[in-house]
Amino acid sequence: MIKKEPQRITQRQLVRMFEDIKRLGNSDDSRFCFLIGAGASKSSGIDTGWELSVRWYNELKEVLDNDVLSSWKKEVDFNEKRIGEFYPNLYRKRYETSPQIGYDEFKKMMENKEPGLGYVILSQILAYEKHNFVITTNFDYLIEDSIRTFTDTKPFVAGHETLAEFIASNTERPTIIKVHRDLFLHPFNDVDEISKLKTEWANALKPILSRFNLLVIGYGGNDGSLMDYLKDIDSNNRKAIYWCVREGDELKEKITSLLTQKDFIVTIDGFDEFMLHLCDALGYQIFDGLEKPDKHHFVKSATKRLLSLRKKLRSLPHEYYKKGKLNTVPKVIFKGDIEILYNVYSEIDIDKQEKRFLEGIKQYPESAILLNAYAMFLHETRKDYGKAEEYYKKSIDADPNDYTCLGNYAVFLDNIRKNNDEAEKYYKKSIEIDSKEAIFLGNYAEFLYNTRKDYGKAEEYYKKSIDADPKDATNCGNYATFLHNTYKDYGKAEEYYKKSIDADPKDATNYGNYAHLILLFKKDFAEAAKYINKALELVLIDDLELLSELWFYRFAHYSKWHKQGEKELEKLIAKGAKSLGWDFQSHIPIAEETGHPKIEKLKEFARKLTE
Repeated sequence: MIKKEPQRITQRQLVRMFEDIKRLGNSDDSRFCFLIGAGASKSSGIDTGWELSVRWYNELKEVLDNDVLSSWKKEVDFNEKRIGEFYPNLYRKRYETSPQIGYDEFKKMMENKEPGLGYVILSQILAYEKHNFVITTNFDYLIEDSIRTFTDTKPFVAGHETLAEFIASNTERPTIIKVHRDLFLHPFNDVDEISKLKTEWANALKPILSRFNLLVIGYGGNDGSLMDYLKDIDSNNRKAIYWCVREGDELKEKITSLLTQKDFIVTIDGFDEFMLHLCDALGYQIFDGLEKPDKHHFVKSATKRLLSLRKKLRSLPHEYYKKGKLNTVPKVIFKGDIEILYNVYSEIDIDKQEKRFLEGIKQYPESAILLNAYAMFLHETRKDYGKAEEYYKKSIDADPNDYTCLGNYAVFLDNIRKNNDEAEKYYKKSIEIDSKEAIFLGNYAEFLYNTRKDYGKAEEYYKKSIDADPKDATNCGNYATFLHNTYKDYGKAEEYYKKSIDADPKDATNYGNYAHLILLFKKDFAEAAKYINKALELVLIDDLELLSELWFYRFAHYSKWHKQGEKELEKLIAKGAKSLGWDFQSHIPIAEETGHPKIEKLKEFARKLTE
């Protein structure tokens, strides 16, 4: 029977095919998997397998005696005209005295290489189209570097056969399969190493080739492993192969022999040139605006990452100051206005803190972080609300896009000024700038719950805050309280109270709130007592609100605490303790059931704490 030949198509036809696939919605039935060989990395400054073979052969001729070289050539049936096919043999002979030198040679060759244009475009296809798989014999980092640098996606890189079992053919994440291993995982070069494909790879590739068309670029089939694997696959068990060949080149017989009538030979101008045509056809605008690089979205993405890093660094002094662990952070990492803030929080005396603030602001008058931190100091410590508002506004003037300044001012307007409309405006501005900042998502949820009474929207933002940071104890605890008080969903509320305590075992409020739930929902007084006692161990002496709640529980439900509980509540109320909106009333019927001797006193305390 005469074997039917593969069809020959042009680069333009293949480009149009990609364009049609995108236009028609990226059907799963028309997805491509790329097979990338060394030829694709040439424009990125990495020698091809053919070029390395030529170099190694010339180096062998320089150091080997003629009879030794001739004997070796005869042994491997060497043919200089097909020198690229002898890459593994040449590698073994060139570095037989020290395989480590060969490995070091590759590390040096690939060091600091930047992805060429083709790889940059390929990264967009892998990240944003359905064609998200790459099989490669290369062990450089050009593909994954392109994805990490020029997209917002993180690839899965299987750089060793032990990772093959984690490859899922139905994933939409860019997936890179390095069948000759990663550069730093003992890559395969030797003839014995690349003569047969590892079983793990063979098993992983089977479902991919059955679901994806295979687009081959820059691969000459000079290894025995992958090439033999492709040759052995029944064409009925795989989709079509599109094998690209440069204009003027011819495919080797071993390649054409594996291609069938369902396959295609595609003449292309080159890897970069082909990718540039795909870039145009798929509507990518990655090269627009390069004349103003500071405005380009690649730079904006990098800037966003740097700003995120700065945000994390800037938050450290305040965060560790609140935890009482400032001395655990090395001062040397802080520079400029952040160092000033570190020095402020290093002071214990509040007058010295204020002096440091003012000296720092004089030195850095446009520092939004210093101005905002001073505003919070005036707000929370000095209780000088007029001056605090002045500095909140100055911080926003210094940086209108600093979501922290906007969010903290929103809290001030909400809690101190009771200016609900202005508070909501600033909450929204803060979230618009950083929609993943858990603190202000949670603060806005609390505003919607307590002030707007918009419970549906409040729950939406509680969930967003927890999605942004599942280990934020405050948001988990506040959501638990919301579920408890609003929906009476005690089971789910208990789940989130436990999460909040796991997230921060030193947060007294969450212990107290969970005790409140246990008393009302489970009426398990012994269990609740554990959490009340823990909260009292941790609560700050100036937290009159939480102290009043904890002593109310003791007075209401524990006879041994009746006498002291009454005294403590009297003292707290005399100091101005309030817990507005808190549900003390639900404890009274339970206390009545257990025969509380001073029910009227209990009612009086509940009224005074909430009125």
